[in-house]
Amino acid sequence: MLLDLDQLRTLVAFADAGSGRGAAHLVHKTPSAVSTHLRKLADVLGRPLLQRQGRRLVLTPDGNELVRHARRMLALHGEALAHFQAPSFGGNLRVGLPDDYIPALMSPLLAALARLAPRAHIEVQCAPSAELRPLLADGLLDLAILSAETDTQEGQVLRTERVVWTASPHFDPQAADCLPLALFPEGCIFRKWATAQLRQHRREHRIVCTSRSMPAIQAAVRAGFAASVVAESCVPQDAVVLTPAQGLAELPAVTIILAASPAADPALVQRLGEQLRGPMQRLTAP
Repeated sequence: MLLDLDQLRTLVAFADAGSGRGAAHLVHKTPSAVSTHLRKLADVLGRPLLQRQGRRLVLTPDGNELVRHARRMLALHGEALAHFQAPSFGGNLRVGLPDDYIPALMSPLLAALARLAPRAHIEVQCAPSAELRPLLADGLLDLAILSAETDTQEGQVLRTERVVWTASPHFDPQAADCLPLALFPEGCIFRKWATAQLRQHRREHRIVCTSRSMPAIQAAVRAGFAASVVAESCVPQDAVVLTPAQGLAELPAVTIILAASPAADPALVQRLGEQLRGPMQRLTAP
């Protein structure tokens, strides 16, 4: 009895995406091929890996246990390939990472690159996605993790996450005639979404803090100086999520992607995405 690595990769993609359609997008297969892979894995093990929950298919306890083993097997497989293919990953490797995800992703990113490209000279540039994207397009970066619109066709999808309004528990957005905001600079999609929503609902607002640093935005929120718009996993621990009942409409979800320049090694990009998807999916809201 042998477990097929390609089928295990599909199973992990299903766990990360939460659906067969989402998994198909991650592994570049059709939804029917995803279903076939999952069925074959269940046949090999003689145990059901999926169960129906309402209208959705979810992993069974055995399915979740197999995902845990599959992540380790795929990581070891990637390390073995990287060991023998490392010469092709030599030279400089310039990587961009948004400030938002430094706490969650800096260590996994560097660890994965050390395994996959041990002979490369790695340079990491931390900046907002709006600044990293043109650097990638101009060939000044090889890889970058970026925030993107939900329906993006750009790069490998690592995670889709809610974007929320947040403020200090003592901040009352309805009491302010003109809503004070702490936001990233122009070009940030969160800023675009927030100001568009407020204009649509004719809500007076004023940007009182602009920073490319997530800790600065979070500090302004914690101090009660302003409300902000962040990915749900970036809400400060001592802040709250504001709701439509408080006069602030829901915002679109953000998709976190791994994007690459045309000159980047596609095998490296694929394996790096596989190794980062797990840490990204384990991000949780406070």
